[in-house]
Amino acid sequence: MFGFRYTRRYREIATTLMRHGFGWVVVKTGLSALVPFHWGLLGHPRRKERYSGPEHLRMAFEELGPTFIKMAQILSTRPDLISPAYASEFARLTDRVPPRSFKEMRSVLDSELQIPYRQVFPLFDSTPIACASIGQVYRAELSNGKKVVVKIQKPGVAELIDQDLRILKKAARRMRNHGDLRERYDLSGLLDEFAFFLLNELDYVQEAQNADRFRLMFKEDPRIFVPAIYWKYTSSKTLVMDEIQGIKANELNACQNCAELDRRYLATAAMEATFKEMFEHGFFHADPHPGNFLIMDGGQKLGLIDFGQVGSLDKQYRESFLRFTYEMVMGDAEEMMDALWDLGITGKFANRPALKRDLNHLIFRFRESSFKEIAAGDLVREIMAIAYRHQLYFPPDLALLFKVLAMSEGLGAMLDPEFRLFESAMPYLESEYRKLFSPQNIVHEIEKNSIHLLHLSRGLPQRISHLLRRIELGDIEISIRHEGLDKSAEKITGAVNRLTVSILLTLFLIAIGIYILAGHFMGFDYYMVNVHLILIILATLAAIRVFYKIWRQKNQ
Repeated sequence: MFGFRYTRRYREIATTLMRHGFGWVVVKTGLSALVPFHWGLLGHPRRKERYSGPEHLRMAFEELGPTFIKMAQILSTRPDLISPAYASEFARLTDRVPPRSFKEMRSVLDSELQIPYRQVFPLFDSTPIACASIGQVYRAELSNGKKVVVKIQKPGVAELIDQDLRILKKAARRMRNHGDLRERYDLSGLLDEFAFFLLNELDYVQEAQNADRFRLMFKEDPRIFVPAIYWKYTSSKTLVMDEIQGIKANELNACQNCAELDRRYLATAAMEATFKEMFEHGFFHADPHPGNFLIMDGGQKLGLIDFGQVGSLDKQYRESFLRFTYEMVMGDAEEMMDALWDLGITGKFANRPALKRDLNHLIFRFRESSFKEIAAGDLVREIMAIAYRHQLYFPPDLALLFKVLAMSEGLGAMLDPEFRLFESAMPYLESEYRKLFSPQNIVHEIEKNSIHLLHLSRGLPQRISHLLRRIELGDIEISIRHEGLDKSAEKITGAVNRLTVSILLTLFLIAIGIYILAGHFMGFDYYMVNVHLILIILATLAAIRVFYKIWRQKNQ
């Protein structure tokens, strides 16, 4: 039933991947000079330079729509999982698509408001100010004259994403039997994380709650403005919030009246806001690109928008990440290693001496540079390349933190060309690092650990008694797991399956030969032909049954 329901989508995905996948194979085999896809063959955009393998895959994801666009964008933040070349190419993928007609979008708006939209918005500009794969944003005005923006989800996009996620999950279940993939990646786990992230972005109520949380975080900071949400008109598919009047950071250089702005002030405000989110609250804006920051009130405030992508970290992760960042700037590879181990990202394949050697090499490369010369983006890319080589696994929110570090420097440089992240952030990092070892923090940790120890000691005698009783009754079993035994078992099973098939085919051919010869010498050619056909049918059915059992065993 599942396959028939999504046959059309299966065909679209297969056709797109085959078209671009053929280009990828051509690149991998070194035949790109003989097959000029860059001339516009098979629908590829025409250009002079040849396409690379990562470019073919990016174009395929771009054509396949919102699910695959979002997946590529998330993979671009995970150079620990994919090669840096693919991560860099996916980072170029923009979520900008041609707008849908307002007639289509109006049907969603009226349905969510449950009344004609003109009763809520007397003035409504039907030309969208932003278009993405999931939704479109419009300017409007409430009956009280308040200027707002209205974000509307495109019709059918939730159903399409649901289809794609089901297809991807089925593909992940099939791919998990691939030995290399199974050891290197938890495909089902990664897909579950992606689905959680994407479904949250589909729910505009979640985005509105994120905005409220950020507004509460910065209510005491006069430099940061977060728009208010109009909950009366907000639902899972519509979002209404205050319109921010200002200049986007990526439009600052084209501004004619911005010469007198204090750019250093703005860049510092953006950096401190990002670090406050990370290290103080553990809840951060995961898409701090320049288009999401607006300069307000003549350069006195920064307005934040688009709260669909967020990350969160608990206190332990925040402290370990702070240690790692601080020691990275200070150039202490051993402390960086300890912080990585505390973060739990090293995995079972990590080789500590080899990892330390690569980190020392990285530090040596940047040691001769001053803070003014070190680019955070370059340093983050190097760290992620090391993580990829050593098969380190970053939890999703932690990987987002590294992405945010790199993007924050880009934002700061957009606001102030002289801005360097580490130079500006060092006083803040030193202050936060000292807080880890402040008397108040130490006393708090001692109190917390004492309470844990008290709870443990209160129940310890009872637990020991219960354990000894289970040992006496023989209820405790010891399980031994031999590394590599699963691989050996798979190889043996595969060999037995192949041997079984070979024996069946051999016996089948011998039986056919004997019956044909016997029938010929006995004068029953026509009779034996019929017997021969019956035997072929029976043998074919038996072979199908054997093959089916082998296939079923392989996919369990």
